[in-house]
Amino acid sequence: MASPNTDRVRAALQALLDELGDGYHVSQFVVCMGLERVFAGEIESTSWVWSPEDQPGWMTAGLLGEGLQLLNYSDDD
Repeated sequence: MASPNTDRVRAALQALLDELGDGYHVSQFVVCMGLERVFAGEIESTSWVWSPEDQPGWMTAGLLGEGLQLLNYSDDD
């Protein structure tokens, strides 16, 4: 059974997909973000990755790898 966090993230991603109108549904996912905060007067930055706890590691690694490939082959025109 998926955790409440997984359900909320999946619902938010699905809402975005629904807005795009391509007919896709979320199956597996990885969230990768850059985060910033002010701490002791300085801006700290870090990368953050999250995936559903019941998603196999090989699936998470595969999605991240595929995302990098898509980025590498994208057209920057």
